Amino acid sequence: MYAGIDNAGYDAFFEALIEGRLQLGQTINQEELGEILGLSLSPMRETTTLLAAEGMIKVRRKVGITIFYPDMKFVGNTFQLRGLLEKEGLRKFAAVVTPDWIAQMRQAHGAIIDQVQACNDMQVYRLPVKALESAFHESFIKVYGNDQLSTIYARLGQKMYLIRLHNLNAVGPANTVQSMREHLSIVDALEAGNVDQAIEALDRHLKAVLHRVLTT
Repeated sequence: MYAGIDNAGYDAFFEALIEGRLQLGQTINQEELGEILGLSLSPMRETTTLLAAEGMIKVRRKVGITIFYPDMKFVGNTFQLRGLLEKEGLRKFAAVVTPDWIAQMRQAHGAIIDQVQACNDMQVYRLPVKALESAFHESFIKVYGNDQLSTIYARLGQKMYLIRLHNLNAVGPANTVQSMREHLSIVDALEAGNVDQAIEALDRHLKAVLHRVLTT
């Protein structure tokens, strides 16, 4: 289930994008979309209403359903909001971070780096990397203890993930390893108790991810 939304069609829509059965920017009619998502007419209407409200699709008469395409403004706004939420969350998290979290993140990131360097196949490492990235970054959001904010961030995370998948080079082996090393710089600063350095490292990481998405 995605982003606290209890809707099977919503889940199926994102899975179809991730698996390549749907494409960003694609225009498709409702019947074809229903077939891809495995939905009959009534739940399909509910799903399209929800996706349109989330800005994921536009429904136009006599044209069809157009899936969103991440333009420069969308990408920039998404990263800006993510940065605002994560950097303030990291400041709060630094006050409660534990040695266990530090150790777990070091071990998990080291294992992922080894796997990516040995494998060189995105289809193999994609899900483990996604899970680790979620666990790492969501640590800075959970500390707020705010369910509404967590839901907003989860939906933001979905769009971030699709943006990165749109440019597969951005999530290729070299860039994935670099991203994991940027995470570890944040871990280093947290372990040293240097909050400002941790926030600066997070800011550099987010800017580097944005650069990779736009230019790689």
